[in-house]
Amino acid sequence: MNSPQISWQILLSFRANIFRAICLFSLLSLSACQKRTNAYIPSADMTLYQQNHWSVKARVAIKTPEESVSATLDWKKQAADFDFHIYGMFGATYAHLTQQQHQATLKLPEDQVFYHQDAEQLLYQALGWDFPIDALSYWIKGLPSGKSGEMISRDENENLSKVSFNQWTVTFSRYQDYAGYQMPRMIKANHPQLSLKVVVKDWEFLPPTK
Repeated sequence: MNSPQISWQILLSFRANIFRAICLFSLLSLSACQKRTNAYIPSADMTLYQQNHWSVKARVAIKTPEESVSATLDWKKQAADFDFHIYGMFGATYAHLTQQQHQATLKLPEDQVFYHQDAEQLLYQALGWDFPIDALSYWIKGLPSGKSGEMISRDENENLSKVSFNQWTVTFSRYQDYAGYQMPRMIKANHPQLSLKVVVKDWEFLPPTK
């Protein structure tokens, strides 16, 4: 009789299939855990993400291979529109970038004015800077931008401590309470083209515009 042999073949095949299924399940579970870890957002951050109308004033230090500048930053954001103004003593403008609907405008010293539909493309064309201003609008609140390729680290209090994104390395420190939210007072961003240090002076959350 060959039935015992057939039974053993069936049993061995069954065990092999079970083993493959367990391995596949383990890999899928591990992958899912990794994705949840990377996408994890503390509950305290959820309402801060929804705050999309705000104004911040800060001191900034900008360093490029050619020069170093200390200045004041006034940044007002209303949903997708914003006004990003860096100026020195007596209000002298270093850079004034605005985005309104589908029109970005960059004003520089000596009455230079540039236009483009996209603010980041405008900065790259006018200054040669790969400057992720959209991501920075999240980082300045101590939030990940959620952009593809962004790697984040958090401290023991679940506050964002470090971000790596497109050759940018950003660190966050001195978290303080602003209008009930824990946000960083100091942000340092480094890139091969330039470095940026931001020290926040004041936050204000604004009502949505009609």
